[in-house]
Amino acid sequence: MAEYCISVLSNTVLRRRPSLGRAKACHIAVLALCILVMLGSFLLSHRGDGLRLLGIEWPVGCALYQNFGIKCALCGLTRSFSSIAKGDFSKAAQFHSLGPAFFVFVCLQIPYRINALLATHTENRKLRLTGIYLAAVLAGALLINWFVYLGGLVQ
Repeated sequence: MAEYCISVLSNTVLRRRPSLGRAKACHIAVLALCILVMLGSFLLSHRGDGLRLLGIEWPVGCALYQNFGIKCALCGLTRSFSSIAKGDFSKAAQFHSLGPAFFVFVCLQIPYRINALLATHTENRKLRLTGIYLAAVLAGALLINWFVYLGGLVQ
């Protein structure tokens, strides 16, 4: 929610920018998450329906699929990322059709967030809006992809 500062003398409402500390904390959190996702992509391997982390069976799976037999919008994305990390792009697209696009998006977040943390000036508004636009497009594509799957058009 935006915070406002009211000037008593001029009857003007001025918008105050979010605190720099909160913005940096957000950049750090997203950077850490993206690095963990990339690291996991390289360390995880898939065999059949299961995933392995350094040779140990990974017990976590999709709760929606395990309980109801319905794939969620993100089903296959972990295996897709793992395939891309190992250079198998065709297999990655089989696991999740949007996996390669999400992989590129996550990869690009790392230099963007590092730049935002190291920058002494304010963040480039045009670049930030481009990132928000791309995230919205990917989210929309993810929902459309899932609805197509639920409609029975994609296996």
